[in-house]
Amino acid sequence: MIRTLLRAALAVFLATPLRAQGSTAPLVLRLAGGTRGLGFGDAYVAGRGPEAVFYNPAQISTATGMTLSLERFGSASSLGSYAATTSLGGAFAAGFGAQYLDYGAATGVFPTWPGSLGHRGPLDAASLAATAALTVRWKGFRWGAGGKYLAERVPAGRGDGAALDLGAARDVGRFTIGLAAQNLGSHLTVAGQRADLPTRVTAGAALNRYPISTYFDVAASAAVSRERDGRIVPAGGAELSYVPLEGWLFALRAGARRVEGGPTPHRQPYTFGATAALDRFALDYAFEAIRGGHAAHRIGIRIQ
Repeated sequence: MIRTLLRAALAVFLATPLRAQGSTAPLVLRLAGGTRGLGFGDAYVAGRGPEAVFYNPAQISTATGMTLSLERFGSASSLGSYAATTSLGGAFAAGFGAQYLDYGAATGVFPTWPGSLGHRGPLDAASLAATAALTVRWKGFRWGAGGKYLAERVPAGRGDGAALDLGAARDVGRFTIGLAAQNLGSHLTVAGQRADLPTRVTAGAALNRYPISTYFDVAASAAVSRERDGRIVPAGGAELSYVPLEGWLFALRAGARRVEGGPTPHRQPYTFGATAALDRFALDYAFEAIRGGHAAHRIGIRIQ
């Protein structure tokens, strides 16, 4: 597992850029995996909770439960996601996640850019990614692997494929460090056009909740990715939590990330988020803006 992960990571880091990230598919894999992760600037490779299945399969054992979220890009596109994780006893845990994007593609344009989701094109299209993951604790590390079924549908045709995620993580004091190689696999062929997978390798660290006073805690997360086109993408965010009573929690978070440039519309680099939680139940919210387009709002329900 160690050698496989390192070889996969080095292959992506050292590879000659193959194709611009704008010509990769499925589109859903280029969007944020979870509501809480989006609030941290999508820097969640060392994050905890069920939505970790979308960022690093090694982290799915950190907090079992489920999460369901919906994101709307203006009134044009919708992204739904579901993730669930469970302990298998001993050192093993399993997780499942699914992401489905409904959007409108422009005539003669494939693939669609994430920044254009605020405006619906005339052609109905959809993007799907379903993930099944397994993690094991061994020699002080968490090791994870996930298999993905991928599909992209446009009026002229449909493309299906598979991909692999590999990950590793370890707790060091109050910090967690993580490494993940995602979307490893061949290309999709949609309507006669080839689209490579949005392969990336991400390394990062997270500071878990750290008390700064009787009622307030802080947390932070940072990551850096190398994408298929050779771009280096840094991201990070911080969270301030207020805990007035045992079992109650209110949190605000803000993040930033490098985004694609190019013509307007495109995504803005900053994100914001909030959480209200009572015992095992939490309501999460995240916001991201699109320059020249519409804001995107995401709401999620989490049970842990």
